[in-house]
Amino acid sequence: MTFTHLHQPSVPSTNVWALSWLKEHGLSGPTLFTADGQTAGQGQRHKTWSTHQGEDLSMSLALPVQSGWTPPIFNMAVALSFRASLERLRPPHAAKTKVQIKWPNDILLTQEGSSRKCAGMLVENVWRGASWSATVVGLGVNVNSERLASPFHATSLHDAWGITLHPADVGQRLTRDLMEQLAHPMHPTSVLRGFKTHLFGLGVERHFDVGDQTRKGVLSDVDEQGRAKFTWAQGRQDDWLQSGDVKWRFEDAGQNRD
Repeated sequence: MTFTHLHQPSVPSTNVWALSWLKEHGLSGPTLFTADGQTAGQGQRHKTWSTHQGEDLSMSLALPVQSGWTPPIFNMAVALSFRASLERLRPPHAAKTKVQIKWPNDILLTQEGSSRKCAGMLVENVWRGASWSATVVGLGVNVNSERLASPFHATSLHDAWGITLHPADVGQRLTRDLMEQLAHPMHPTSVLRGFKTHLFGLGVERHFDVGDQTRKGVLSDVDEQGRAKFTWAQGRQDDWLQSGDVKWRFEDAGQNRD
């Protein structure tokens, strides 16, 4: 599948740019929006996503919605595709590094017992009445920037693997891999199985912030609506929660909530 590619040196947010473009011009086919840097990058739950000008990947891919897609399964399929693409970029000397998905759609690199975020995804959907007409998949990847000394629980491909990649090349590869995957029918059962196979922290007891409480428990399942099931250490009640209801705790980092 082919796509149109638009690029600017700097934008506030590639997702904002893409959504504005769609509103003004419509969408005749897949369109990739990239920038060398963002001044107001967006993450999940209205968080900011920082980029280093010219060193990291900032991209948004606008897609017409295809028959048979549902938003939660689409999100999982995209996260799986990006995870697989980044894994294929992993050099042989870093074979022990795990590339995993942190529910719902961050990408973590786990090595020597430490798991740090290298990429984050933000999907924003466009609706015409009750019909899902288009989607904008925003992705930020820490490619060459130095992240280990930052107050956030992050890393970059260069930090983790000692490699230097051109962000534009990474963006092209991730886009082409995703387009190839989306050209095939999306089977919810298969996507969900793959998502859980590569899910960080599945079945591992840890602390989570839920509302105004910190609770110890286990992320034990994910369903086709994108909800996660948490089994708590105290009390027998399990909770099915949306991603906005839970904050992860990383006690070994300076920034312990993510």
